[in-house]
Amino acid sequence: MMTSRLKEARYRYRSFNPSEDSRLSAADAIKQVAEFAGVLLSLESDRHDWATIHNLRGVFVAGLGDGMGKPSLILCPDGHDAPLDVRDEVKLYKHPDDIGGHVASLVLDLTDYLQQVDPPSGKVATSLQSLTFGDPTAENEMTTLGAYYLRTDQFHRALRGEVNLVVGRKGSGKTALFLQLRDRVRADKRNVIVDLKPEGYQLIKLKEDLLSYLSAGTRQHLITAFCEYLLLLDVTYKVLEKDRVTHKHNHEIYDLYLDLEQPYKVENFSAEGDFSERLLNLSSRIASEYREKFGYSSEIKLSTKDVTSLVYAHDIRALGEKLSNYLETKQSVWILFDNLDKGWNTGGVDEIDAIVLRCLVEAGRKIERDIRKRDHTFHCVVLIRNDVYKHLMKSSADYGKDMRAVLDWTDPDMLREMLRLRLVSGIDGIDRDVSFEQVWRDICVSHYHGEDTSDYIIERSLMRPRNVLKFFAHSKGFANNFNHNKIDETDIEKGIKAYSQDLLVELDHELNDVYPSAPDLLYSLLDSKPVLTKLELFGMIRSVGATSAAMPAIAEGKHG
Repeated sequence: MMTSRLKEARYRYRSFNPSEDSRLSAADAIKQVAEFAGVLLSLESDRHDWATIHNLRGVFVAGLGDGMGKPSLILCPDGHDAPLDVRDEVKLYKHPDDIGGHVASLVLDLTDYLQQVDPPSGKVATSLQSLTFGDPTAENEMTTLGAYYLRTDQFHRALRGEVNLVVGRKGSGKTALFLQLRDRVRADKRNVIVDLKPEGYQLIKLKEDLLSYLSAGTRQHLITAFCEYLLLLDVTYKVLEKDRVTHKHNHEIYDLYLDLEQPYKVENFSAEGDFSERLLNLSSRIASEYREKFGYSSEIKLSTKDVTSLVYAHDIRALGEKLSNYLETKQSVWILFDNLDKGWNTGGVDEIDAIVLRCLVEAGRKIERDIRKRDHTFHCVVLIRNDVYKHLMKSSADYGKDMRAVLDWTDPDMLREMLRLRLVSGIDGIDRDVSFEQVWRDICVSHYHGEDTSDYIIERSLMRPRNVLKFFAHSKGFANNFNHNKIDETDIEKGIKAYSQDLLVELDHELNDVYPSAPDLLYSLLDSKPVLTKLELFGMIRSVGATSAAMPAIAEGKHG
């Protein structure tokens, strides 16, 4: 809800997501707060096991914002006791809708601040200190990514509409591809782009409030109808929003616009807001109506009539026909889905998760078929993790037939080129076609313990772009702290230690997602011998609670 309101206010923002970055260093927090115009954060209640760390981090950032005189908003759920040092500053909310009013006040403060603040002054930074190379998390570089994004074959296939699934490990660049594909398609005003990034708690809420009570067959029926309805509503909303002003001055679309708007705006349906809000509101409405009719009985089987009455608040047939008529004025429609795996619990992907994703893909296909039958160009692309895709493959024999692009970085030179583009973009007055070796020698020592430093970084990145950037960022950070003109061996040594600590936490979370039966697997290896026999390895995996069925895959590292 916070990010939704910021988007509506047309403010760009940078976020910290602990599922993407295991820690927020003090130096990075100070740097980011200093560079941005304000601070927006939320405190969480103690019912979450991660709340203490989250709140400590939030209060620290709030203190930085206060010390730097930046407009700040600290949100806190009603009933939770905020820390004493910020208790007078927090804004309480009982319902997510309350957040909108608080963010609206912050937006006004931000506007005043930006009009009054003087440009910061300070000493001239060294070339290394002034070097920018983007951010390991793609969501935080939306405005700059286009300047240095490496357009791979997978990107071009997606752009040509040849794939409906983009599959990759965490940190392989799925969100970066999502952002660049969206921006590239959106550049043509004749295209309609529906970019959807559902927040995790909304999908979890749908599961807990409704899906767990239904029989398997009813789940699939209801979820497919729900997804198809939701996608149709969002395409319609995006079309209407895109031409909200234009249609008033264009006689060719004026009548078509009004014809489409009429069946879309119905009673008891909020026509405004973004996808996340519609998903939350629609989920809540369906769950509420379900409980009124059926209570909390389990294994309920719903008829087609029951599903229709629960899900639809619109005349779907009329809305679909009016939308098709309006799309005659457009070139193409694209639906892009990202963030789906963030809606699942830390215990791994369960049966309901797989059903939701299968139904979502199937709903996208169905809408695509229906719209293409009417000679419109339509594409639906879903971006998911490797392990989630493999889970789908096990659940359905048909999913091997999907046209998919796999983001699999196997060539070190590709990662080196990815880094080169970023470095060149961050250095003023340099030729864009300069080689990696020429740039690298001015930034970093050539060898570390006799090994080429770029090879050293890439070989320890698990062949993931995000990890390359994190390792480099840590090393550069240490070099900046000691005012070095370039990254030297001591900076790399300190960088690998900091990066390794982060990587251990992140891999532990990732393994726990895929193999929930083996918690803390990596930590169990800390005191083990450097080389283990297969029998010893299996014994260690068994000691942390892994199931016999999962042990071979865990031992071989087959987790996508």
